[in-house]
Amino acid sequence: MVALAGVAACGSGPENPLALDERLCPVVGSGVTQGGQGSFTDDAAPVQRRIVLMGGGPEDDGASRGFVEAAGGGDVLIMRARGSTTSYPNYFMQELGSDPRPNAAVTVRLDVAAGGANPGVLCRVQHAEAIWIAGGNQWDYLGLWPTTLHDQLSASANRQIAIGGTSAGAMSLGEGAFDAREGSVTSTEALADPLRTDVSVSLSPFGQPELEGVLVDTHFSERDREGRLLAFLARFSLLVESAPIRGIGLDEGTAITVHDGTFTVSGPTSTAAAWIYQYAGTPSLASGTPLSLDAVQRVRLAPGDTGAWPVDLSMWPVDSLAVIEGNIVRAP
Repeated sequence: MVALAGVAACGSGPENPLALDERLCPVVGSGVTQGGQGSFTDDAAPVQRRIVLMGGGPEDDGASRGFVEAAGGGDVLIMRARGSTTSYPNYFMQELGSDPRPNAAVTVRLDVAAGGANPGVLCRVQHAEAIWIAGGNQWDYLGLWPTTLHDQLSASANRQIAIGGTSAGAMSLGEGAFDAREGSVTSTEALADPLRTDVSVSLSPFGQPELEGVLVDTHFSERDREGRLLAFLARFSLLVESAPIRGIGLDEGTAITVHDGTFTVSGPTSTAAAWIYQYAGTPSLASGTPLSLDAVQRVRLAPGDTGAWPVDLSMWPVDSLAVIEGNIVRAP
């Protein structure tokens, strides 16, 4: 297991620019840095549709291996706005020991957001058999990347390829997203006033169809994020007409993999978990007023748990919660 999230957030190794086959994709151009191993091809690969969501911190090797193997020996593309261009390619190509091994693992880092419209970048998105969105700041991905790139990431679902991410990358893949446009927010702040400007929730421009009606949060237990996830759900419910909606809280090192109508939770220890929240109400929100919600259901899923996707809450022990003037309580 490799703690890549820290590398993503804080540093970058020596660049390792590739000489990709320009007959397939042109060079990426200015404002974009590229690194990795192997050369993209347009050979057909037996790709599997797979969604992998990770909670930040150390990667879960089992979920990562499943993600890479879903590419069927094809090309894996890592997208990010900052950090190393070599850490993920080394991890995906060398350290995981996947079978089959990818033909290529390439990081494209958009040093300038507008670089996402570069034909070389869009070509790589169009030809990848698996796309991974690294950690960082989700506003870079959701708010600053250009529409042309958003459209190509969204269209990846039509090709039924594998797609996943960790931390901000995972948070960007749900239908709803805490977009961090105004920076981060704590549970205490969000519960005290869910309409404050930094409780910024929007619809992801490349949310995946398997995550319709879902909003994802990460670093969940470690950063005490239950309260803010409930505030996000209240805001998300006002953006969509469908009910119920769900929130997924992922502890660090924990992953949910969705494949062929099933899910599997994986993680390093039995204390780590994936938390599923369901809310079917219509909140009444007022500026400067603490959050109040009725009838929230919560399920804790531990590493090794598996079942049908979407999660059937009736198959798991359910806690009933309410939020009363900003305080979370267990309901009878």
